[in-house]
Amino acid sequence: MIARPWTDDLPKCRNTCVASYFSQVGGSSGSSEDYLCFYCQTEDNSCLYGVFEPHNGMEAARFIMQRVAAELLLPPPSISNTDDEIRERLRNAFLSVEKAYTENYDGMIAERTSLQYQLQTLNETQISQNCDNILHRLKEIDQHLSGGATVVLALVHNNKLFVANVGETRALLCKTDDNSVLRVVQLTVDHSLNNEDELLRLSQLGLDVNKLRNVQYLGNQTGTRCLGNYLVKGLYKAFPSISSAAAEPVVAAPEIHGPIDLDQSCRFLVLVSAGVYRRIQEVRGSYEEANKQLAQKIVENFRKQSDFRRVSQSVLEEIEDEFMSYCVQNNLTPKPNTHITLLIRNFNFLPPVSNDSCQKNQSVRFNPIVQAKSNTMIHEIDSELSSNDCESIVDTNRSIESTSDIYPNRPYEKDRRIKGYVDFSCYYENVAKARKNGTLPSFIK
Repeated sequence: MIARPWTDDLPKCRNTCVASYFSQVGGSSGSSEDYLCFYCQTEDNSCLYGVFEPHNGMEAARFIMQRVAAELLLPPPSISNTDDEIRERLRNAFLSVEKAYTENYDGMIAERTSLQYQLQTLNETQISQNCDNILHRLKEIDQHLSGGATVVLALVHNNKLFVANVGETRALLCKTDDNSVLRVVQLTVDHSLNNEDELLRLSQLGLDVNKLRNVQYLGNQTGTRCLGNYLVKGLYKAFPSISSAAAEPVVAAPEIHGPIDLDQSCRFLVLVSAGVYRRIQEVRGSYEEANKQLAQKIVENFRKQSDFRRVSQSVLEEIEDEFMSYCVQNNLTPKPNTHITLLIRNFNFLPPVSNDSCQKNQSVRFNPIVQAKSNTMIHEIDSELSSNDCESIVDTNRSIESTSDIYPNRPYEKDRRIKGYVDFSCYYENVAKARKNGTLPSFIK
């Protein structure tokens, strides 16, 4: 029985739903011991969220998760902290956890060095007697040292959002634009060999990025940044493809984004592991649309589920069912034991629950004024605009207009005419005067 992490006892953010487990080929969804995330709220209403995707086992990922929480919550951020101080604290948390991870495995690293030295100094008799035991122990140590995690953190502080990540776990902010269209904004950067900035960094270390791009592996992993996995950091010289690097090619330095003001347009935040959106990419055959398709599924389940806490689980089940069906249809064998996590933080997304829900939605009152050149007021309207919730979803590279209903309770009349409210008598008087004087332009009849 694995001891419960102390993060399980943190005060939970009630506006968050989460599902986190190992995806089993047989359809089982794992247990609560598979949770690699937290979503907590501090006494001053700051909120911290984290999703951790393990590499080579859970041990290192659990260690990293608990140390990250300790770095940022003991003590928690203060209301008086400036934006720069928050950003610096997030950055230092990653670096401190990386240092703690290395120190935690100092004994194994020293033992590994000693065993390798023994292999080099053994004579033939000693090799035949001890070699297998030494190699077996080295394999065990390397398994431990290769453990790590990619991480995405989100911190809500003073009504501002800060995001930090290493690896390919993502943070998505879903917000509405001026036309009430839901837009999906990816706040994080994928640290992979498809990232041109990361390839430039690796090339500056002396690596052949064309070869790396072809194999899509950096030592024993696909990502270019992570916490843990000492094998591709301190021991990276053991991998022929990256041994020529002038310094460690895989780093723990995070990308920090924010502050982002959380206004009324911000509807919900998504933290998602790479295993989730890669399944969508595989099934849909589109790498660019995965974020949008994930947001669509979330919105659909916001509307379908009566219990908000079930939304993340329901979305993952849909994605998993589609992925398994796709694998069966194409005779593919899915990779076993992929860890998947989906965390959704609801800000103000209110799914409609009845036909009259539009009356409960937020509304805006406005007084548009039409003025003539003489600056005299011609007309003033006082009306209420009631917009339906997020009927369209677009990504950040597209712009689509949505419609709003003015006076939603008024019966629709197809041939109804709008009563005129602008007096054109002055215009007609000027036309008649110009015609009489012979100065009327030819294009006016």
